[in-house]
Amino acid sequence: MNDREFANKIKQDLNYGMGRLEARVTERLKLARERALEVLPSQAVPTSAYAFADHLGQTQHTHHFSTRKWLPLTMLVLALIGAVYWQQQVSNRDDDIDAALLSSDLPLNAYIDHDFHSWLDHSSQR
Repeated sequence: MNDREFANKIKQDLNYGMGRLEARVTERLKLARERALEVLPSQAVPTSAYAFADHLGQTQHTHHFSTRKWLPLTMLVLALIGAVYWQQQVSNRDDDIDAALLSSDLPLNAYIDHDFHSWLDHSSQR
């Protein structure tokens, strides 16, 4: 079922349901529609009774993006860029620490030795 057939099916269902409504309900719906149309700007009012069906049948879609739609996407992209940058900085810092440890005169066993940590704590308190 393509868009045109789908729109026609909706139109038929709505017309069938409209025929089953009481006259007072139909009149109230008409008044409510007129009040709603008075509030809308004149350019947004569809002139055709089948505007919805015509819109569904169109194959070309035009999208107008507002700031309200672009702002969350922009914020997400900036957050992702920030996270990638931060991860690279952390990785570079870890690489620098590893390079400093490997290039120092102190043997690696000294960093593992618990007595050495105790000695460092004791000597730094003096």
